[in-house]
Amino acid sequence: MDNRDNLLGVFQTLYRWRKTIRNVTFLALAGSVVFSLFLDNYYQATTIFYPASPQLANPELMFGNTGQVTEYYGSDRDLDRMAEIATSQELEDFMVTRFRLYEHYGIDSAAKQGPFKVRKIFRSLYKAEKNKNDAIEVSIEDTDPKMAAEMANAARGKINELGQRLIKGSQYQLLAAFENNINRKKTELDMLSDSLRRTQAFFGIYDPTAQGEQLSEQLSTAESEIARGRARLDVLEKNPAIPRDTIAYIRANLIAYESQRRQLMSTEPDGSNITIKRFNEGLPRISVLQDLHFQSRKQLGYDLERYNQIKAAYDTDIPALLVVEAADPPLEKSRPKRSILVIAAVAAAFFFTLLAALIADAYRDMRWSDIVRGE
Repeated sequence: MDNRDNLLGVFQTLYRWRKTIRNVTFLALAGSVVFSLFLDNYYQATTIFYPASPQLANPELMFGNTGQVTEYYGSDRDLDRMAEIATSQELEDFMVTRFRLYEHYGIDSAAKQGPFKVRKIFRSLYKAEKNKNDAIEVSIEDTDPKMAAEMANAARGKINELGQRLIKGSQYQLLAAFENNINRKKTELDMLSDSLRRTQAFFGIYDPTAQGEQLSEQLSTAESEIARGRARLDVLEKNPAIPRDTIAYIRANLIAYESQRRQLMSTEPDGSNITIKRFNEGLPRISVLQDLHFQSRKQLGYDLERYNQIKAAYDTDIPALLVVEAADPPLEKSRPKRSILVIAAVAAAFFFTLLAALIADAYRDMRWSDIVRGE
């Protein structure tokens, strides 16, 4: 049996190539050591936070207008939304501008591929993901441990700002809708007030209750005095012993009360006193206008209170996330692992050299020139 077809032949081949294998392995060792020494040390800073519940910005919950229990931590949907914000392009642009990453990474900002390259490097050093406890971890690597911590905390702050902006954007639209509605209702209320004033002035009705009682009392008094005066005249005029002055006085009072009754029952106002007919004609209109005016003022007051509550919630700095752990400057580097790099390089060089030796020995009798000529 040919030695190349058994294990003994393999060892013989490796023995013949031992110096080459040794030299390549030591060369890989020396090269990987030198290469690893020139690699920069990277430090990873990490901050951990949970999304806050959007209910914290709910005016009803803030002012105790509902019996609903407040949830301080966000749901899975809020967690997903926060994760999307953490990987958004706006966050990347903020970090590039805030920390001058073009200069920091040595990239020409005027180059056509500059924006692509700086984002690519940043993404390779930046990581935002959910951990096993359903919190979000934001990690950033940099050669400066202090800058890595500052970048991680700044990224968290920007994520909080973007999360707040989503909530405040909805509140702003709601405030704008309330403002438009309040302005419209103020205009309607002014129109109702003008209509009510004109109607009151036209009919002379300003206090329906008091004026209604007064008109009823005046008419009742006039009717009773007229009936009494006529009865007196019927009796006293037949008595010749009654002085004519007394009869004249009673007749004058009777005429006065009859005139008052005619005035109260007249269909045309005299400019100074209101008549019962006009009172009855104007009362329904004024009652409707007063009711509309009251309801409009009531609704406007409710809308103003609601607007003020939303405005207070909008002006309040309610965080969109709850910080569990802020990023501190790391004390130990995260990479490179030089020992692992050297071991991997040496192992790869050793095994690839072995493989090359076996392949070279297996095909040492091959006439490559004949293969090239096709013979």
